[in-house]
Amino acid sequence: MATEMVESVGTELERAIERERERFGVPGCAVAVVRAGEVIVSRGFGLRDVEHELPVTDRTLFAIGSSTKAFTSSLLGALVDDGLVEWDRPVRHYLPGFRMHDPVAGELLTVRDMLSHRSGLPRHDMLWYGNRSLTREELVRRLEHLPSSRSFREAWQYNNLMYITAGYLAGTLMGCSWEEGVRRRLFEPLGMDNTNFSVDDVQASPDHSRPYGRDGGRLIEVPFLGVDFVGPAGTINSCIADMTRWVTAQVDGGAVAGRQVISPAALRQLHAPTMVLPDDASDVLWPEAANQAYALGWFVMNYRGHRVLHHGGNIDGFAAMVSLLPEQRAGVVVLTNLHPTGLRDVVPYLVFDQLLGLEPLPWGERYHELYESMLGGMKAAAAHKKASAVAAPPSHPLDAYAGRYHHPGYGDLLITLEDGRLVPRFGAMELSMEHLHYETWGLQLPIPDAPPFDMTFDLDASGAVSGLRVPFEMTLPPTVFERQPDERLSDPALLRAYTGSYVMGPLRMSVELETRGTLVADIVGQGRIRLQPKDDRVFSTPDAPGLSFEFVRDGAGAATSCVVDPAGIFTREGDG
Repeated sequence: MATEMVESVGTELERAIERERERFGVPGCAVAVVRAGEVIVSRGFGLRDVEHELPVTDRTLFAIGSSTKAFTSSLLGALVDDGLVEWDRPVRHYLPGFRMHDPVAGELLTVRDMLSHRSGLPRHDMLWYGNRSLTREELVRRLEHLPSSRSFREAWQYNNLMYITAGYLAGTLMGCSWEEGVRRRLFEPLGMDNTNFSVDDVQASPDHSRPYGRDGGRLIEVPFLGVDFVGPAGTINSCIADMTRWVTAQVDGGAVAGRQVISPAALRQLHAPTMVLPDDASDVLWPEAANQAYALGWFVMNYRGHRVLHHGGNIDGFAAMVSLLPEQRAGVVVLTNLHPTGLRDVVPYLVFDQLLGLEPLPWGERYHELYESMLGGMKAAAAHKKASAVAAPPSHPLDAYAGRYHHPGYGDLLITLEDGRLVPRFGAMELSMEHLHYETWGLQLPIPDAPPFDMTFDLDASGAVSGLRVPFEMTLPPTVFERQPDERLSDPALLRAYTGSYVMGPLRMSVELETRGTLVADIVGQGRIRLQPKDDRVFSTPDAPGLSFEFVRDGAGAATSCVVDPAGIFTREGDG
């Protein structure tokens, strides 16, 4: 492309990009456009730091979110080149302890399955979003406790956990971390020397963007989201000066400046359609841009008769889009410091229309209306739910709901009573909760404009709070968190008071305290039954869920009998 034409196209695009940035109210963005080895646009627009009025440059660092996934799939493609892994060999061959809730998926899942989102597992994103101190190994172990919503390979379902697992696998095969593997095999050969994996490294850079969101339409600065263990699914931070080298390699056969980073054969696998996609809102509204399939770390789209590969990224305070026109050897990178925003979607279409010589379509108007309708709709739905709540109080005093609730996959949800209000905490997050009616509260994440989850407490047959349910995954029934006994109920001094022999006529029951601090009841004809405390007197048992044990104490605190429901009342020997 002649220099004069490049300059003309670049100038026209820059004016259009700035108009759209202002339309969407984005504080700052950076855009790069490359074609056939030439950089047409590479510059910043607006501010990376609103408070200090600092401009965006081509070296300003932004989080790229899930655009990271293409780096993870490319790393695995490079390992296929090395003979360390095969696309279609089960993961359990490389990770012998690998398990999933669906045993078929656990047995057969391959690298290709993980990278094309066809494991049958839905998002389960609250697992990683709430538990920010997990290791990747711990997360992989928790997969077997997360139910699938579809059969293995039945349907495409976007899943960050599978990409975290894929990155963990890559690191295991290389004998290093995923980060070190990406750095050695991709960043260094590509010359991406201003790209990193950590919010700490971002903030240490003199040229980085602050993250922004909206609260009731008002622009606010939001905290950086530190979830380093999620890395392979979405924690790379980069700038357009580096990302131009990335997209050049993707459209030029895996090479940059004559250096081969990944083989053309592996790249063909990465870019090949693998799973057919369901229609989304944009497909239905605008058939000119129809997502058709998912490859490995890339969506495959038909844009007005031209093949496009793309992958966006959204993370607290940032939204990004990386798009490729492979046949034109062209690529577009859009990095913004606002989430959510339709700007990241609009800019590539502006570029495509220019590069392909097509009559421009009103993408700015289309996406602005779509995003405003979606955000307005969520607010209206939340307001309707709140207004429709029945004026009915909870059945217990607030302190009855305080406690630790556990799910083997998601971990602990802790609820404490502080200054007359219930305060929920999930992992590192302090949330809030507002009573709706009866046993249901609205559980609010610390995210501006996020709709609350309906959280409902469960009561057992005696009326005591036994657990809670919250729909963290909308494709499945609500996730059940079981109430855990107070840690004080594991005190051997308390438990030892219940040990001894109990009789009911000719029947005998002995209660012993095991060395690991568990009471065990041994009833003639029933065998040994482990007891789990519900409070300081009542115990349930996983060995016989239909039984409950309630110890009766005298004024001095000594156990006199044990009500085994529904079997009868056993009297402690020596107590008449």
